[in-house]
Amino acid sequence: METEPKPEKSSIDLAIEFATKKFKGVGFINHFPRVLMILQDEFNIADPDILIAAILHDTLEDTNTTCEELEEAFSKNIADLVEEVSHSKNYNHAQKIEYYQKLNTISPKAKMVKLADFADNLRNITNQRKANKELPYHNQYILWIRDFLQNCPDSSAKNIVFELTKELEKYVTI
Repeated sequence: METEPKPEKSSIDLAIEFATKKFKGVGFINHFPRVLMILQDEFNIADPDILIAAILHDTLEDTNTTCEELEEAFSKNIADLVEEVSHSKNYNHAQKIEYYQKLNTISPKAKMVKLADFADNLRNITNQRKANKELPYHNQYILWIRDFLQNCPDSSAKNIVFELTKELEKYVTI
């Protein structure tokens, strides 16, 4: 009796496995699947590079992953996209300001990843604020996101994120 060969895993499945291993014990394990779903279901993105970069977008910031490792496991293009949306580990306030300014110059593909990341973050923060949880930096975060949106082309993704900033704004003072 012959056995069927195992089907090859898609690059997206490999990225999910990679990120799941990297985030084991670190947290954030639910964030990247939500960002992926936002891109696919709300922003109607099918570009595999964008989807894979979205899955991996926090690996440089929050795990011991290197750009070289991403390039070896996926491609230089994927590693570059992830690097575009990443900030340095444990960044200070001045570096945070630099990071948000840098986001205004990232590539269109990287902007889509960041829009989905912002969408998920804004929903989480809004839900926490609705539960009366005080978290730092929300006012400035909204302003940084709105500045970023000014440098994004008009799209349904941009509109969704803008509406989410308006929703969070109900719970903070700008």
